[in-house]
Amino acid sequence: MRVEYWKPEEAYKDFSYISKKRVLKAANVIKDAVVRRLRSQIGTGKTTGISRPMYKSGPYAGVPWTKRDFGELLKSVRVVQKKENYGVEKFEKQNVRVYVGNYYAFYADIFEFSKPFMRPAVADTLDEVKDILGTK
Repeated sequence: MRVEYWKPEEAYKDFSYISKKRVLKAANVIKDAVVRRLRSQIGTGKTTGISRPMYKSGPYAGVPWTKRDFGELLKSVRVVQKKENYGVEKFEKQNVRVYVGNYYAFYADIFEFSKPFMRPAVADTLDEVKDILGTK
């Protein structure tokens, strides 16, 4: 048997593109489930949340992370593609993560510990994610 015109680089690019699309779709399913859980736990109305300006006095006066905006945790839920540090170009941007929290919503891990929202969202969407990825 002889294989002619075999171009493994092109096949890898096609497979990589398809698998990356599937992983991104699965990550977005998880992100949507996390947002739904957060909305059910913290509410959506202005009266249910607390907002306050930056501290004006004290040791942390003028520091931006002292400000509280209601809904900041919801706005911080995102899907991120991380670059690998292998130094090989074909492994670039294969790492997809769902993040919650940022500089202003630093309390995401505290909230996750007290009222879990991330782990149950992943558990609820596990079957759908497996279907998207084509695994058992």
